[in-house]
Amino acid sequence: LQIDVQVKNQKALGNLNSKLNQTANASFSLGRAAKFAMGAIAAIGVGKIVKGFINVGKEVESLNLRFKYLFGSAEEGAKAFQELSKYAGQVPYSLGEIAAGSGNLATVAGDAKGLAEIMKITGNVAAIAGMDFKTTAEQIQRSFSAGISAADLFRDKGIKAMLGFKDGVKYTVEETQEVFKEAFGEGGIYATASADFAKTFTGTLSMIGDTYRNFQEAVSGAFFEELKFQFKDMDTFLKNNQETITQLAEQIGAGFVT
Repeated sequence: LQIDVQVKNQKALGNLNSKLNQTANASFSLGRAAKFAMGAIAAIGVGKIVKGFINVGKEVESLNLRFKYLFGSAEEGAKAFQELSKYAGQVPYSLGEIAAGSGNLATVAGDAKGLAEIMKITGNVAAIAGMDFKTTAEQIQRSFSAGISAADLFRDKGIKAMLGFKDGVKYTVEETQEVFKEAFGEGGIYATASADFAKTFTGTLSMIGDTYRNFQEAVSGAFFEELKFQFKDMDTFLKNNQETITQLAEQIGAGFVT
């Protein structure tokens, strides 16, 4: 990789090189690789990148907490999150999309293993129906909890008819789940739909994005807990000094009036 950096201010460039040398020496002598990486970060914008890390950290934390309660324990919730991350690396849907729909799927999955199975079904249905993963997950949740008649979009997209469900006939939850598992689950006629779509250009771009998302998770995991501690400390400081802050606000308000 060759990075060309054009900087008008030569003094700023000298300062940057000095800082990069100091950091490289302090970072286990990663040398040129560290310099290139930090140069890229500087070019894109540190604030934007760090914001991305923080957003991913917040999302991962929230999702783990949701899974903890949905699956009854932190251990089972952690397994479910691992299954989600693993699945995202194999299909043409972003981790963010899958995470957004996973809450719906978790309510009918039962456990982490069940979530892994139902995610595959959902991805295959989404690929054939031309729907996004989150919307498909919502329809799967309706189908698996109240029967196929509760999923209006599956009727509109032709999924209901494709699977042989007849209008006017009431199907039980068990019957609905069995039909979906046979068609879209392991060994089913549509079991490879998402995998085939992943081979397309769009699918490849999605998986590249997931790789970077995994990198963001690793980075945020290294500093997110400390970041939370610092913000909690800041919150405590603000609360302890609320009276002074209020007085300052009143003075600023009076200044505006003047």
